[in-house]
Amino acid sequence: PQKDTHHGAFCLRSHHITQPHHKSNIKSFSLIQLRLRFIFTMIAHRFLSATTRPLSRRALLSASFSTTTSNHHNVFSKISFIGTGKMAQALIAPLITQKLQAPSSINAFDVSDEALKQVEELYPGVQVSNSIQDSVQDANLIVYAVKPQNVGKVHAEIRRAKEERGTDGVRDDAIILSVAAGTPIANFVEGSLVEKVARSMPNTPAQIGAGVTV
Repeated sequence: PQKDTHHGAFCLRSHHITQPHHKSNIKSFSLIQLRLRFIFTMIAHRFLSATTRPLSRRALLSASFSTTTSNHHNVFSKISFIGTGKMAQALIAPLITQKLQAPSSINAFDVSDEALKQVEELYPGVQVSNSIQDSVQDANLIVYAVKPQNVGKVHAEIRRAKEERGTDGVRDDAIILSVAAGTPIANFVEGSLVEKVARSMPNTPAQIGAGVTV
């Protein structure tokens, strides 16, 4: 089953496979939905209340970056971004500038060393990893920010981490947030063995504080 949860201009399509007689899973997932909704709502609210005109991307990125955890109220203990393209950066930038997540609590993986170098330069304090398994370790939010044709490769690495290392590889409470287009939720559950999945699609104007996430 799938459910659309609306909050203003925001919609998250989410899914969770619950085990029989485990009502606590349902309660837990409703908290997950609220947490994800909170992230996107706060990003939009803070930008809109700060200015009526979009900031330039350069001004936005330089406005309030900090490599310390002070004044940051982390929504997740660690967020892992698999892929660091425009969609990923449309989320990373406001998460940091709006102090929703400390840079040190964000980790990124990309197959391109040049892309990872750019992330380190643009977002001081963000951690980078050389493998998917290293990136997702200890993360309770895993963001799939890859092209649809690469989703299966990410599934395979996360599944292997779960099978070989258990909770040391992937946390039991880990959530997948996908911004990959055209990939059904069931595909993520079956492919990665992670049961808590939400699909979302931010648009690139989020990088300058003028975006909408659906």
